[in-house]
Amino acid sequence: MDEILQQILHELRDLKSDVSGLKSDVSSLKSDVSGLKSDVSSLKSDVSGLKSDVSGLKAGQERIETKVDNLALELRSNFKFTNDKLEEHKSIFTVVSNEIKGIKGDIEFLSGKSGKHDTEINHIMNMLRG
Repeated sequence: MDEILQQILHELRDLKSDVSGLKSDVSSLKSDVSGLKSDVSSLKSDVSGLKSDVSGLKAGQERIETKVDNLALELRSNFKFTNDKLEEHKSIFTVVSNEIKGIKGDIEFLSGKSGKHDTEINHIMNMLRG
């Protein structure tokens, strides 16, 4: 019977050492899980911050898109206005050019007449002197 008791004590010591090992493993697992929990908590706060930043970026992008749309509309309007004015000035320049061509012809005609009259006057003066 002593032998059986010795064997049971030996088994109990083995069980005790095994339980002690399990306790240390569980303790190690608990600390690892605790570390994981804090890491997950940190990730959650980081993701929350990223969501906030992305939301801000989206709002900023929408403002920029609105400004670009408004600017494009204004530029189209200004281009149309400038183009209309350009066509108006082009037609005015065409009218002025035609008038200048007519005046140039009149000047050439009158210059020719003036030269002819000067020649006749000179001829008459020479006849009167001579």
